[in-house]
Amino acid sequence: MRLLTSKWLPSVGWILLAGFSVGAALIGDIYQGAVTIVGHSVLNIRVWQALYLVGVIGHVFLLLSFRARPVSAKSIIIPAIAMRMVLLLCVPNSDCNRYAWEGRIQNLGFSPYLVGPNDPDLEPFRDEIWNGINKKKFTTIYPPLSELEFRLLSGLHYSKKTPQVAHTLLDVAVLLVLAGLLRRMRRPGWYVAIYALSPLTLSAFAHAGHNDTLMILPLLGFVAAAGAGRWRLAGAALGLAILAKTTPAILLALLVRKSRAGLAIALIIVAAGYLLYSEAGWKLFETLRTFPEDGPFNSLFDALRLFLNKRFDWRIRSSERMIIAMSIMGIAAAYRVWRPRDILTDARWLMALAVLLLPIIHFWYLAWPLALIALAPRGYVAWVVLAATNVFYWQSEWAGQVGLPWRLESWAVCATWIPFFLAWCAETIWVRRKSRGGRAAGK
Repeated sequence: MRLLTSKWLPSVGWILLAGFSVGAALIGDIYQGAVTIVGHSVLNIRVWQALYLVGVIGHVFLLLSFRARPVSAKSIIIPAIAMRMVLLLCVPNSDCNRYAWEGRIQNLGFSPYLVGPNDPDLEPFRDEIWNGINKKKFTTIYPPLSELEFRLLSGLHYSKKTPQVAHTLLDVAVLLVLAGLLRRMRRPGWYVAIYALSPLTLSAFAHAGHNDTLMILPLLGFVAAAGAGRWRLAGAALGLAILAKTTPAILLALLVRKSRAGLAIALIIVAAGYLLYSEAGWKLFETLRTFPEDGPFNSLFDALRLFLNKRFDWRIRSSERMIIAMSIMGIAAAYRVWRPRDILTDARWLMALAVLLLPIIHFWYLAWPLALIALAPRGYVAWVVLAATNVFYWQSEWAGQVGLPWRLESWAVCATWIPFFLAWCAETIWVRRKSRGGRAAGK
C-alpha cells in the first residue's frame, strides 16, 4: 500500500512513458538499422523492445497511482495527445504503404479487390511506396469504408505518412469519446488511461499508423447509442464499424432481440458499402478467405491446431480451423443473445473472443477490446499483462533481420499468452470471491 500512495509513483510513470515516446522518435525506423550502445551495435528492433518495456512499466505505475489517487480524464488526455504527436515523428509501419497505394490505384480507376500490387496492369505506376508493400500477391483484405478512406487520403496527399497522421487524429477522437462516455456513465475519469496511455495503443496508431481507429470510433458509437436505447443509431454505427473492419460483425447478434430495425439498418449500411465495389463480385472476399492460409503466426488457437495435428495425427487445416473458430464465436454470440447482460459487457466479451480466435493476432488488434475495457474495467489487469507480453511480438522481426525465418518460436507464443490467461483466471476468481463476500456482508 505504501507503494500505491507514494508521491513519486506517478512522476516516475510519466517520465518512463515520455522516455518511451521520445526514444522511439529518436531511433527512427525500428525495422532497419542499428545504434551503437557502449561500443556495441544493437539492432533498432531490440532497442524498440526495450523502450516498449519501459513504457509498460510507466503505464503500470500510472494505473497503480490513479487507482489510489484518482485524477481527471483531462489530466490524462492532454499528455496522451502530446505523446502521440511525438510518435508521429517515427517511420510508420509498412501497412501504410498499402493504404496509400490502394487509395492511389482507386483514383486511377482500378479496384483493389480485383488487382493486387503485383498485377502487371499496375506496373507503370510502381514507385517507392509500392516497394514497401508486404504480400504484394494479395488483393486487398480491407472492407469498403477503409478503402474509401484510403482513396480520400491518397487524393489529399499521396504519402505513407498521411495515413499515420489521419489514424492518429482518429485515435485522439477515440480518447475524447471515451472521456465523454465515462463522464456520462458517471465512472472515474482515470479509466481512460487504460487505453490512452497503453504502449500497445501508442504503438499501434501514432507510431505504426494502423487504420483500426476507423473501426474503434463507430464501435464506441454503437455502445453509446445502444446504452441510451437509440437502437437505430446503434445499428448505423455498427454498420460503419463492420465496413471498416469485418470483426465487429459478431455484434450483430446483440441486435437480434434488442431491435430488428437497428439490425436492418446495420445490414443495409454494410450492403450499401459493398455495393460500391460490386464489380468485384465474390472477389470482394477472396483475400479475406485465403489470407489465413499464409501460415500460423501467434494465434493460440493455431498453436493448439498444430499440436493436435502432431500429437494425435489429426489433419485440421487452416480453413477448417476458421470454420471451428467461427462456430465458437457463433455459439458465444447466441449465448449473449439469450442470456444478455448489459450491452457494454456483452460487446466487450464478444470482441475479446473474436480477437482471440483470429488466425493471426497482430498487436494492434488488441486495441479493439481494450477500448471497451476502458469503459468497464472489470478484468483489465489481464489485458495490461497481455499488452506487456506483446513485447515478444517483435521477435519475428528480429529473427528476420538476423537471417532466421520470419516467425515466432513456440516459446515466444507461450510467453505471450500464458501470463495473460493466468492473470485472467486469477482476476476472475478474485472478483467473484469479492462479489460473494459483498453479498454475504449485505445479508
